[in-house]
Amino acid sequence: MKATLLKRHTAPDHSFAIAKHDFPYFLKVWHYHTALELVHIVRSEGTRFVGDNIDRFKAGELILLGSNLPHMYQNDEAYFKEGSSLRAEALAIHFDPSFLKTSLVDVPEFREIHQLFERAKLGLKFSKETTGKVRPLILELSALNDLDRMIHFLSVLSLLSKDKSAQTIASPGFVNHFEKTEGSKLEKVYDYVMNNFQEGIEVNHIADLVSMNKSSFCRYFKQTTQRTFTEFLNEVRIGFACKMLMEKQMSILEISYHSGYNNISHFNRQFRKKMQLSPTEYIYQRKSKFI
Repeated sequence: MKATLLKRHTAPDHSFAIAKHDFPYFLKVWHYHTALELVHIVRSEGTRFVGDNIDRFKAGELILLGSNLPHMYQNDEAYFKEGSSLRAEALAIHFDPSFLKTSLVDVPEFREIHQLFERAKLGLKFSKETTGKVRPLILELSALNDLDRMIHFLSVLSLLSKDKSAQTIASPGFVNHFEKTEGSKLEKVYDYVMNNFQEGIEVNHIADLVSMNKSSFCRYFKQTTQRTFTEFLNEVRIGFACKMLMEKQMSILEISYHSGYNNISHFNRQFRKKMQLSPTEYIYQRKSKFI
């Protein structure tokens, strides 16, 4: 899943753009853009990839994605079957990261909104309460013009900035280093792992990929990301396993193999190390977690 830079423009006479999506399924493209993106899922469900996080999404979800944060919405297999009547419907608002960075930047009343933009670098999933308040405001935006539209949008951002229960999505390590290493050795490593984590991955091969010997690569990766390559690989695999456990379409043994593990005991140990739960306990706890 090579992260693709997509352009998201606003009209010259507007500070933000609103897009209504209604398709048989969302476009399966692992991508990023400089614009921040506020996404409200109206109809649809599947798997959400944000940075190194893999989780389920469904109707009612409200997410704010920061500038240059790689992401993708992948619908469930049922959406791609011939004759399917399922739809993927969402509202997306895009706006430049320099939004409000004018003479208003030092206005105290906008401090919380600027802090919201900083928090959004990791991606934010908002609480049910905030989503309930914001949803009708987003739906009304398209019908408004000029100053009324801007005032309405500021109200949306104000409500989002006050949500203390908003959950960050991606890990700081992934986001910080993706921003710093575009086109670099680390980006090549991320791309390869995202495409091949279900198969056997040898550190020697990864080192060759970035023209380094094994020892040098391991030191480089640890110094740059504050974790070993093996720890990173396990995080990606366990994240994918969590997605499959939530879909409940395979046994835990099958999921372990599809996640890149050829030993169920090793899979269970790594899962508990990462999630502080066994796969069975994880399934039980996640049943009531989704909006």
